Amino acid sequence: MKRVELAVFDLDNTLYDWYASFLPAFYAMVDVATSILKCDRDALLDELRSVHVKHHDVEHPFSLLETKTVQEFVSQERSSQALQVLDPAFHAFNKTRKENLALFPDVRTTLDELRTRDITLIAFTDSSYFATLHRIRQLGLANVFQHIFCRAKSKNDSPFPVRPPPEDNLIHITTELPADETKPDPRVLFEIARVENKITSSIAYIGDSISRDVLMAKKADCFAIWAKYGVHKDSTMYEKLVRISHWTTEDIQREKNYVAEAEKIKPDFVCERSIGEILTVLDGPTGTLTRRQQRTS
Repeated sequence: MKRVELAVFDLDNTLYDWYASFLPAFYAMVDVATSILKCDRDALLDELRSVHVKHHDVEHPFSLLETKTVQEFVSQERSSQALQVLDPAFHAFNKTRKENLALFPDVRTTLDELRTRDITLIAFTDSSYFATLHRIRQLGLANVFQHIFCRAKSKNDSPFPVRPPPEDNLIHITTELPADETKPDPRVLFEIARVENKITSSIAYIGDSISRDVLMAKKADCFAIWAKYGVHKDSTMYEKLVRISHWTTEDIQREKNYVAEAEKIKPDFVCERSIGEILTVLDGPTGTLTRRQQRTS
C-alpha cells in the first residue's frame, strides 16, 4: 500500500464522461438553433468554432449568441430578447447535458472510502470555472473536495445574464488558475502541496491522460495513477469535438510534443476498469486501513 496525505483528482473523463455529457448537449442546441434561425448548420458550426478559438474554450458560456448569424438575426434587439428567442436551443442543451452527466461506476463510494482513510481530496481540472462548478454541483460532489483548482473565468466572458450560483461553499474553496498554468505543467501540483502544507511525494494524482495527467504527476514527484478506463475510444464523438474545437495549429503541435515526452514515463498504478481499484493501493498517512483491519480482526 502507498501511504498518501492528499489525493488529487482530474475531473473530466476521470470521474465522469465529459464527452457524453457535453457534446450531445452542444449538438442538440445547434440543431434547435438551426431550426429557429433557418440557417445552414455547417455554417453555424464554423462560426461557433471561431468563437471558441477567440476565447480558447469550447465551453464558452453563450457562445451561440456571439456568432455572426445570431448577431445579425437579433441586431436590433436587446440581449434579453435574443436570449428569449433562442431559449429553446439553450433548453435543449441543458436538458441533454443533465440527462447524460453521471459519475462513472464506483466513483462516489471510492471517494467516500478514501476520506475514511484520512486522505484529503483535491480536484484539479483545466476546465473553466463555471463549467467545473456546475458539474461538481450536478454530480453531488459539492461537499467532497477540500479544495478545487480550475481555469480562471475569462475576462471576455459573455455579457449575457446567467443564473446566480447556488449558495454553497464551492466559491470559497475554488482557486482560479492563470491561463498559462495548464497540464502537464507541474507548477499547480507544487502550489497545491504548498497550500496544503504537504510534500509532493505524499500526494497521489489520478487522471485519464498519460500525456497530461501522468506526465505532470511524475514531473512533480507525485504517485501517478492512470485512470485507463476513462480514455475515450469513440472516434465519432472525437470527430464532433474536433469540428468545434478551439485548438489551434500550435495547440496540436504542443500536444504531439507532450505525447512524445510521455512515451518515456510510466504510471505508478493503473486503474484498468474502475476507479475503485485505487483502494487496493492507497492508504492514509498513518496506515488508517491497516489499523481498521486490526480492530475488526
